[in-house]
Amino acid sequence: MEKPGLPVASRFVDQIRSLYLQNLNPDILWARIKIAMGPLLADPTLKESSRTWPLTVEGAPKVKNLLFYEDPDFGFVFNATVRKAKSVTSIHDHGDVWTLYGLIEGHETMYRYERTDNTPRDIGPVKLKQVGCHHIGPGDVDSVPPGEIHQEHGGAENSMAFIVRAQKAGTFKQRTYNRETGEINLNDGPTLIPHRL
Repeated sequence: MEKPGLPVASRFVDQIRSLYLQNLNPDILWARIKIAMGPLLADPTLKESSRTWPLTVEGAPKVKNLLFYEDPDFGFVFNATVRKAKSVTSIHDHGDVWTLYGLIEGHETMYRYERTDNTPRDIGPVKLKQVGCHHIGPGDVDSVPPGEIHQEHGGAENSMAFIVRAQKAGTFKQRTYNRETGEINLNDGPTLIPHRL
């Protein structure tokens, strides 16, 4: 897949590739990618581009992501989402994959959960306890380590987010969790829509 045509996004590809080449511990690698996202999210050309992105999230379970780039050597991807105001995702994880979720415009509330049951990972019934809740706005990056269970709530207006994942959705299994029934569903994650950046 070609590098993004937007210069700031193309430079961000180069920054991430240089970090991967250092063979860093994953926690350190993704902490450094998170820092590098700051200038990207603040860039006016990215903000201008995001205003042309189509709506991708109207509410669970209809979730899509734009796909801008997949690295041919390291596998990381650039995605984006445009979330309808007040939409709520399912409670879910991203499997064993790191995800950085950087907000360009709008506001969202991120909920965090932990399992309190002793059943195997992919088998219910699951029991979840809310262990955190934080708000993010333009320029903030929500870091989601592998396996972390979470849920996004859209704010009063549509929001646009740039996403960096360690792997393309569909190449690994994710899980959704139903707090009421305890059901766990394995899935391939969001539907991907190739989009030129």
